[in-house]
Formats: sequence, C-alpha cells, structure tokens
Amino acid sequence: MSDSFSGRPVPVFVENNLDGTVPCSRISEFVLDLPRLLFSHLEECAGPLLPSHQRVALVLEQVRVEEHVREVASHTGRPQLSRRAGARALVAKAVLNIPTRKDLVERLRIDLRLRRICGFLGPVPSESTFCRFFAVLAQSGCLDVALESAVKTHLRDEVFHHVSHDSTAIPGRERTPKPKKVKDKRQRSSPTPHEIQETLSWQECLASIPKKCDNSAKNGSSGHLVFWRGYKAHASVGDGGIPLAFFTSSASMHDSMAAIPLIKMVSERVGTVFYNLLDKAYQGPVILRVSESLEQVTIVPPKQTKKDVLPKQLTADRAKRFENRTTVERFNSDLKENHGGNFVFVRGHTKVHAHLMCGVLVIFGLRVIQP
Repeated sequence: MSDSFSGRPVPVFVENNLDGTVPCSRISEFVLDLPRLLFSHLEECAGPLLPSHQRVALVLEQVRVEEHVREVASHTGRPQLSRRAGARALVAKAVLNIPTRKDLVERLRIDLRLRRICGFLGPVPSESTFCRFFAVLAQSGCLDVALESAVKTHLRDEVFHHVSHDSTAIPGRERTPKPKKVKDKRQRSSPTPHEIQETLSWQECLASIPKKCDNSAKNGSSGHLVFWRGYKAHASVGDGGIPLAFFTSSASMHDSMAAIPLIKMVSERVGTVFYNLLDKAYQGPVILRVSESLEQVTIVPPKQTKKDVLPKQLTADRAKRFENRTTVERFNSDLKENHGGNFVFVRGHTKVHAHLMCGVLVIFGLRVIQP
C-alpha cells in the first residue's frame, strides 16, 4: 500500500487511523495512579482539594516549569520572590483563566490550598513584584524550554499520524509606527525566503522572523476581511489536541513563513510524524520539499489561481485526513477563551509570547493527562 501522492509505502495501521485518535497509550497508563499519589500528599498539607485545585496540581506536575527557573539568592535588601513559586503561580493563573495579575494576587491571599500548590510558604508577593518577575521570566525564555522539555519527555518516542499547523490573530495594546514603503531590490536569481529557511535550523528561522507589533488583515470565517493590530501566534498541534510547537511573530508575517520552522521543530521533538495538515495559505514547493526530506507527507488544499478555472480537488483519502485539522482550530479557541489568550494586557513581543506560553503549557498538561 502506498500514498497516492508521494508513492511512498505507508503502514496499514496508519491508513486505518483516519479519525485522529491519540496514539499515546503509554501516557494514559502512566497517569492512572498520578491523582491518587499527588492529591493525597497535597491534602495532607493544605486540606481537601476542589476540582480546580486538582486541575492546577495535575498540570503543574506534568509541565514542571519550576525545573527551568533559576533561583537568585539575595542576603541584603527586601526578601526576594521565590521564582519557582512565581512561575508555578503564573501557570496556575492560565489554568484558572484569571484575567490579571492583580486578581491572581487576591486569589492567592485568600486561597490557602492554591498558595500551597504553587509553593508559597510565606506572604504572597505584591502585584508589582509579580510584574517585575514576569518581565524576567519572559526575557529568559524558560517557558519555551519547558514546553520543549515536556514534549520530549512525554512524546519523544510517540507516533503522530496527523500534525496540524495554523496561526491566529493576537490583538496587542501598543502603538504601531506608520508603515514605510520599501522597494524590493531583490534580484530574480536570489533565493526566496522559503529557500533561505530550508537551509537554516528552526532556531535560526525563529531568530530571523519579524517580532514587532504591527497591523495586518486576513479573511475571517464569514469571508470578510478582519483587521487587527498586534501579533500572530503559530502552533503545531498533534492528534488529540496536544500542542507540540508554538511561537509568536508580527501580525504582518505571512502564514507560510511559519510552516518550515514548525515542521522542523516538531520533527526534532517527537518520534514520528506521517502527515502535516496545512490550509491554503501555506502553499509553496519548498514547504513540500522540506516535509519530504523528513519522510513526511504534507496535505495542502489546492488554491484557485485563475478566476474561471476550479482548483484540483484533494483525493478522497486526503480529504478525509484533512478533516483532522480542526484540532488546531479548537486549540486556538481553547487558548483564547479558557487560558488567557483573550486577556493580553502586557506589551512587547517577549511578554506577549510568555503570556501565551503559559496557556500553551496548560493545554499540553491537560491533553497529556486526558485518558
């Protein structure tokens, strides 16, 4: 049996798995005893846990963000905030969808159980202390390291039949400079941006993407143009809605510029990927070539280029597989509505990205422990 487009042999069990079921059976077996062991210890320290406390504890146990935060000892001046407890509290803020850090501080002060779960043994820090700590946390990039480590820890040897890639608008609260018209002086013989990305690692690709707050527009679900000022979040989501890679760029960056770094990131973190699912915005022969070099198949619906000529349709098997791409759309909706994506009150790329990464870590933790 072979794939109808690439001609490469495809295992029979892959062809049968068209519904995007989660292949992570090993993880489900691992977490069966986790609530009993974890909750019994916490209840001895802080008393009976509510379902919201249990959810926070399970997510923090899975992502272990505190392992990637370095404590700084200070023997003079005012007492320092425990950075590990602060990082756990910011992830808990995304779990509970608490809008602001002010609300988080108030919740910690009245909720002993949440305070113990986060790791605060003394007084709760003030809102301004949390703001300063968040700036340091965002600059360090440890949240990205936490996601990469969690994916490699739990999914290094897992097989993903479908990985969906997509972007979503993130409105910002910043002023944008008036755009300047720049003439394109590139020669025809010079390599295209996609060809340049093909030769780079995903770290080098991310270092070269635009990150400033600016303006952009795209076709909404109703078919009308949607305008926004801010940023754009790019995500790769595997079967079962598990986020595998995530980064933030300027709003004006074209979606196709995110495809190659995302594909390379996911391939480095998980065991095997068979199909990459992308929408019509991710057209380009270089994207297909990069995917094929990693022994993966990319499914992109053909785009209509001529007004009176209908595009070639996907084959029946590929159209069925492309239905699994709704996982990344549900991820974007979940991030915005339930884990802080709609409450972006910070400014600057590093802070906006760190705020979104807290929600991404939460979704990863919840999806991994989902039976």
